[in-house]
Amino acid sequence: MKLLTNLLFVTLCFHHTTAQAYSKVVQGSDCSDIWQKNNAMTSGIYRIKPKNSNLSFLVFCEMSKNGGWTFIQKHDGTNGLSFQRTWKEYKNGFGNIQGEHWLGLQYIYALTQQPNRPSKLHIFMEDFNDQTAYAEYSSFSIGNEKKFYQLRVDNYTGTAGDAFLGAAGIEGTNQNGSFFSTEDEVHDNCHPACYVEDIMYVSCSAQFHAGWWFNACGNTNLNGIWRKPPSYQHWGSCVSWPTWRPEESLKFSEMYVIFN
Repeated sequence: MKLLTNLLFVTLCFHHTTAQAYSKVVQGSDCSDIWQKNNAMTSGIYRIKPKNSNLSFLVFCEMSKNGGWTFIQKHDGTNGLSFQRTWKEYKNGFGNIQGEHWLGLQYIYALTQQPNRPSKLHIFMEDFNDQTAYAEYSSFSIGNEKKFYQLRVDNYTGTAGDAFLGAAGIEGTNQNGSFFSTEDEVHDNCHPACYVEDIMYVSCSAQFHAGWWFNACGNTNLNGIWRKPPSYQHWGSCVSWPTWRPEESLKFSEMYVIFN
């Protein structure tokens, strides 16, 4: 029994030490770069250091025969993760890097500001009827913290509709160019207030319980409250991409940064 206990202790220490050593090794500037160096790399956690950035950090890479995609968000309710977070938490990231998580605005900024490496945003989503859709923007970047991580997206393709563009003729719904907002750092356009029919509110983040690139307030919010059947319809504060499912909370959303 004593020998077995000692062997178990050595095994646990070995795995712990290996994980620590592994996490310190920078393997590329992003998941696409790692894949380009070795097409046989499998999906998993890698440490990256984007070009011209002082930051190295862990990401989950989705590897396929076509390339490597860098996860920046996953919201599917599996970890019961709340996305109602502070500015600091959205900046630094939160959640389980292997599961439900938000990577962190400072890291998304570093990914999308690499010289001579234009970045794309790919969003994959599924509803509770197991139907899937996607939205891709071939031009994607965010500003730095001084610019409140301002969103820039352009050149949409996909099957889910361009929810960032907003609803035609409805002021305040186009979220391209919007600043990131949280309940404790409000940078939306609800000044002095926003209205939905007879409901008035002064903060999109407070109203929809999430940090996001709100306008006043806009169409989409993939960081909203995850709601499951039977109570997943007709909520404003939900995981929302209304150009695809206007009255439903989504089963999941996944956001990736990809490179050519």
